[in-house]
Amino acid sequence: MYKFVDIEGEEYAFIDPKYKKELAKKKYEYLLQKSEIPKFYWTIEFSDYKGENSKDNLEKVIQYAKNITNGKFDHIHLYLYGNNNSQKTAIACNVGKEAIKQGLNVKFILAGSLIDKLIKVQGYSYIEEIEDEIKKIKNSDVLIIDDIFDPNKSILWKNPDSASLVLTAWDMFIREMVSSNTKMILTSNIAIDIIPKKFGESIYHLIDRNFICLSFFDDIKTYRKKKFDNLFDSKM
Repeated sequence: MYKFVDIEGEEYAFIDPKYKKELAKKKYEYLLQKSEIPKFYWTIEFSDYKGENSKDNLEKVIQYAKNITNGKFDHIHLYLYGNNNSQKTAIACNVGKEAIKQGLNVKFILAGSLIDKLIKVQGYSYIEEIEDEIKKIKNSDVLIIDDIFDPNKSILWKNPDSASLVLTAWDMFIREMVSSNTKMILTSNIAIDIIPKKFGESIYHLIDRNFICLSFFDDIKTYRKKKFDNLFDSKM
Protein backbone atom coordinates (compact mmCIF):
# COMPACT_ATOMS: atom_id res chain seq x y z
CA MET A 1 0.00 0.00 0.00
CA TYR A 2 2.77 2.42 0.97
CA LYS A 3 6.17 2.88 -0.58
CA PHE A 4 8.95 4.13 1.70
CA VAL A 5 11.55 6.47 0.25
CA ASP A 6 14.71 7.79 1.91
CA ILE A 7 15.19 11.51 1.30
CA GLU A 8 18.35 13.02 2.79
CA GLY A 9 18.36 10.55 5.66
CA GLU A 10 14.66 10.91 6.40
CA GLU A 11 12.21 8.14 5.54
CA TYR A 12 8.94 9.19 3.90
CA ALA A 13 5.90 7.07 3.15
CA PHE A 14 4.08 7.50 -0.17
CA ILE A 15 1.09 5.62 -1.52
CA ASP A 16 2.38 3.02 -3.97
CA PRO A 17 1.40 4.18 -7.53
CA LYS A 18 0.47 0.59 -8.46
CA TYR A 19 -1.85 0.35 -5.46
CA LYS A 20 -3.34 3.76 -6.27
CA LYS A 21 -3.98 2.67 -9.86
CA GLU A 22 -5.57 -0.60 -8.74
CA LEU A 23 -7.76 1.27 -6.25
CA ALA A 24 -8.94 3.66 -8.98
CA LYS A 25 -9.75 0.70 -11.24
CA LYS A 26 -11.82 -1.00 -8.52
CA LYS A 27 -13.69 2.23 -7.81
CA TYR A 28 -14.45 2.69 -11.52
CA GLU A 29 -15.74 -0.88 -11.82
CA TYR A 30 -17.89 -0.38 -8.72
CA LEU A 31 -19.42 2.76 -10.25
CA LEU A 32 -19.99 0.93 -13.55
CA GLN A 33 -21.83 -1.80 -11.69
CA LYS A 34 -23.85 0.75 -9.73
CA SER A 35 -24.81 2.52 -12.97
CA GLU A 36 -26.20 -0.78 -14.34
CA ILE A 37 -24.44 -0.27 -17.65
CA PRO A 38 -24.39 -3.86 -19.01
CA LYS A 39 -21.04 -5.55 -18.43
CA PHE A 40 -20.86 -6.41 -22.14
CA TYR A 41 -20.16 -2.73 -22.84
CA TRP A 42 -17.56 -2.13 -20.11
CA THR A 43 -14.61 -2.84 -22.41
CA ILE A 44 -16.08 -1.54 -25.69
CA GLU A 45 -14.70 1.92 -26.42
CA PHE A 46 -15.55 4.69 -28.89
CA SER A 47 -12.48 3.54 -30.85
CA ASP A 48 -14.11 0.13 -31.38
CA TYR A 49 -16.83 1.64 -33.58
CA LYS A 50 -17.07 -0.17 -36.91
CA GLY A 51 -17.93 1.59 -40.17
CA GLU A 52 -17.54 4.95 -41.89
CA ASN A 53 -21.09 6.09 -42.71
CA SER A 54 -21.78 7.73 -39.35
CA LYS A 55 -18.28 8.75 -38.26
CA ASP A 56 -19.19 12.47 -38.26
CA ASN A 57 -22.06 11.87 -35.84
CA LEU A 58 -19.85 9.62 -33.72
CA GLU A 59 -17.36 12.48 -33.43
CA LYS A 60 -20.14 14.78 -32.20
CA VAL A 61 -21.06 12.26 -29.50
CA ILE A 62 -17.41 11.97 -28.45
CA GLN A 63 -17.14 15.76 -28.13
CA TYR A 64 -20.34 15.79 -26.08
CA ALA A 65 -19.01 13.04 -23.80
CA LYS A 66 -15.61 14.67 -23.28
CA ASN A 67 -17.27 18.00 -22.44
CA ILE A 68 -20.30 16.67 -20.60
CA THR A 69 -19.63 18.84 -17.53
CA ASN A 70 -19.18 21.96 -19.67
CA GLY A 71 -21.94 24.49 -19.09
CA LYS A 72 -22.61 24.83 -22.81
CA PHE A 73 -24.18 21.36 -22.74
CA ASP A 74 -26.52 22.07 -19.82
CA HIS A 75 -30.08 20.96 -20.63
CA ILE A 76 -28.93 19.45 -23.92
CA HIS A 77 -29.62 15.77 -24.48
CA LEU A 78 -28.86 13.12 -27.13
CA TYR A 79 -31.30 11.10 -29.23
CA LEU A 80 -29.35 8.36 -31.04
CA TYR A 81 -31.34 6.47 -33.64
CA GLY A 82 -30.77 3.81 -36.27
CA ASN A 83 -31.53 0.23 -37.19
CA ASN A 84 -30.72 -2.80 -35.05
CA ASN A 85 -26.97 -3.55 -34.83
CA SER A 86 -26.02 0.08 -35.55
CA GLN A 87 -23.98 0.32 -32.30
CA LYS A 88 -26.24 2.92 -30.66
CA THR A 89 -26.21 1.27 -27.25
CA ALA A 90 -22.42 0.93 -27.25
CA ILE A 91 -22.09 4.62 -28.11
CA ALA A 92 -24.56 5.65 -25.39
CA CYS A 93 -22.76 3.49 -22.82
CA ASN A 94 -19.47 5.15 -23.72
CA VAL A 95 -21.02 8.53 -22.96
CA GLY A 96 -22.01 7.08 -19.60
CA LYS A 97 -18.54 5.67 -18.93
CA GLU A 98 -16.91 9.00 -19.72
CA ALA A 99 -19.39 10.73 -17.40
CA ILE A 100 -18.47 8.31 -14.60
CA LYS A 101 -14.78 9.12 -15.12
CA GLN A 102 -15.68 12.79 -14.71
CA GLY A 103 -17.39 12.12 -11.38
CA LEU A 104 -21.03 12.08 -12.49
CA ASN A 105 -23.77 9.76 -11.26
CA VAL A 106 -24.89 7.62 -14.21
CA LYS A 107 -27.90 5.34 -14.60
CA PHE A 108 -28.67 2.92 -17.45
CA ILE A 109 -32.11 1.39 -17.95
CA LEU A 110 -34.02 -0.36 -20.72
CA ALA A 111 -36.99 1.70 -21.91
CA GLY A 112 -39.34 -1.26 -21.49
CA SER A 113 -38.33 -1.65 -17.85
CA LEU A 114 -38.69 2.07 -17.13
CA ILE A 115 -42.10 2.45 -18.75
CA ASP A 116 -43.40 -0.55 -16.80
CA LYS A 117 -42.35 1.18 -13.58
CA LEU A 118 -43.86 4.52 -14.63
CA ILE A 119 -47.20 2.91 -15.51
CA LYS A 120 -47.34 0.99 -12.21
CA VAL A 121 -47.10 4.17 -10.13
CA GLN A 122 -49.63 6.15 -12.14
CA GLY A 123 -52.95 7.02 -10.56
CA TYR A 124 -53.58 6.26 -6.90
CA SER A 125 -51.31 3.25 -6.52
CA TYR A 126 -48.20 3.59 -4.37
CA ILE A 127 -45.47 0.95 -4.50
CA GLU A 128 -42.63 2.13 -2.29
CA GLU A 129 -39.92 0.00 -3.90
CA ILE A 130 -40.74 1.22 -7.42
CA GLU A 131 -41.15 4.82 -6.24
CA ASP A 132 -37.64 4.63 -4.73
CA GLU A 133 -36.22 3.21 -7.97
CA ILE A 134 -37.80 5.99 -10.04
CA LYS A 135 -36.49 8.59 -7.59
CA LYS A 136 -32.93 7.27 -8.00
CA ILE A 137 -33.33 7.33 -11.78
CA LYS A 138 -34.55 10.94 -11.71
CA ASN A 139 -31.71 11.98 -9.39
CA SER A 140 -28.97 10.74 -11.72
CA ASP A 141 -26.67 13.21 -13.49
CA VAL A 142 -26.77 11.21 -16.72
CA LEU A 143 -29.62 8.88 -17.63
CA ILE A 144 -29.29 6.39 -20.49
CA ILE A 145 -32.62 4.99 -21.73
CA ASP A 146 -32.09 2.20 -24.24
CA ASP A 147 -34.60 1.28 -27.00
CA ILE A 148 -37.17 3.98 -26.34
CA PHE A 149 -40.37 4.07 -28.44
CA ASP A 150 -39.92 0.45 -29.58
CA PRO A 151 -43.35 -1.28 -29.47
CA ASN A 152 -41.64 -4.68 -29.42
CA LYS A 153 -39.86 -3.98 -26.13
CA SER A 154 -42.94 -3.62 -23.93
CA ILE A 155 -46.22 -5.54 -23.98
CA LEU A 156 -47.99 -2.33 -22.96
CA TRP A 157 -47.47 -0.95 -26.48
CA LYS A 158 -49.30 -3.90 -28.02
CA ASN A 159 -52.53 -3.29 -26.13
CA PRO A 160 -54.56 -0.42 -27.68
CA ASP A 161 -56.06 0.35 -24.28
CA SER A 162 -52.66 0.85 -22.63
CA ALA A 163 -50.77 2.38 -25.60
CA SER A 164 -52.19 5.83 -24.87
CA LEU A 165 -51.11 5.46 -21.23
CA VAL A 166 -47.58 4.67 -22.41
CA LEU A 167 -47.44 7.81 -24.56
CA THR A 168 -48.75 9.95 -21.71
CA ALA A 169 -46.24 8.44 -19.27
CA TRP A 170 -43.33 9.06 -21.66
CA ASP A 171 -44.48 12.60 -22.36
CA MET A 172 -44.75 13.43 -18.65
CA PHE A 173 -41.44 11.78 -17.76
CA ILE A 174 -39.38 13.35 -20.56
CA ARG A 175 -40.99 16.74 -19.96
CA GLU A 176 -40.04 16.57 -16.28
CA MET A 177 -36.50 15.40 -16.98
CA VAL A 178 -35.65 18.07 -19.57
CA SER A 179 -36.56 20.64 -16.92
CA SER A 180 -34.15 19.05 -14.44
CA ASN A 181 -30.35 18.98 -14.36
CA THR A 182 -30.19 15.40 -15.61
CA LYS A 183 -28.75 14.81 -19.08
CA MET A 184 -30.57 12.11 -21.03
CA ILE A 185 -29.14 9.82 -23.68
CA LEU A 186 -31.90 8.03 -25.58
CA THR A 187 -31.36 5.25 -28.12
CA SER A 188 -34.09 4.21 -30.52
CA ASN A 189 -34.89 2.36 -33.73
CA ILE A 190 -37.36 5.15 -34.55
CA ALA A 191 -36.07 7.99 -36.73
CA ILE A 192 -36.89 11.47 -35.48
CA ASP A 193 -39.12 12.25 -38.49
CA ILE A 194 -41.22 9.12 -37.81
CA ILE A 195 -42.10 10.13 -34.24
CA PRO A 196 -44.97 12.55 -35.07
CA LYS A 197 -46.63 9.96 -37.31
CA LYS A 198 -46.42 7.16 -34.75
CA PHE A 199 -46.51 8.91 -31.40
CA GLY A 200 -47.90 12.39 -31.98
CA GLU A 201 -46.69 15.97 -32.25
CA SER A 202 -46.28 16.53 -28.50
CA ILE A 203 -43.50 13.97 -27.99
CA TYR A 204 -41.94 14.88 -31.33
CA HIS A 205 -41.55 18.57 -30.43
CA LEU A 206 -40.33 17.61 -26.96
CA ILE A 207 -37.51 15.57 -28.50
CA ASP A 208 -36.84 17.91 -31.42
CA ARG A 209 -36.31 21.05 -29.32
CA ASN A 210 -34.35 19.50 -26.44
CA PHE A 211 -32.23 16.76 -28.02
CA ILE A 212 -29.38 16.63 -30.49
CA CYS A 213 -30.71 13.97 -32.87
CA LEU A 214 -28.01 11.84 -34.50
CA SER A 215 -28.46 8.90 -36.86
CA PHE A 216 -26.25 5.79 -37.02
CA PHE A 217 -26.31 3.37 -39.95
CA ASP A 218 -23.11 1.31 -39.72
CA ASP A 219 -24.05 -2.34 -39.12
CA ILE A 220 -21.90 -4.30 -36.65
CA LYS A 221 -23.48 -7.66 -37.53
CA THR A 222 -21.02 -8.54 -40.32
CA TYR A 223 -18.02 -7.77 -38.10
CA ARG A 224 -19.40 -9.92 -35.31
CA LYS A 225 -20.05 -12.86 -37.63
CA LYS A 226 -16.46 -12.65 -38.91
CA LYS A 227 -15.25 -12.65 -35.33
CA PHE A 228 -17.27 -15.80 -34.62
CA ASP A 229 -15.90 -17.49 -37.75
CA ASN A 230 -12.33 -16.72 -36.67
CA LEU A 231 -12.88 -18.59 -33.42
CA PHE A 232 -12.83 -21.86 -35.33
CA ASP A 233 -9.63 -21.72 -37.35
CA SER A 234 -7.71 -24.75 -38.57
CA LYS A 235 -5.20 -24.59 -35.69
CA MET A 236 -7.76 -25.60 -33.06
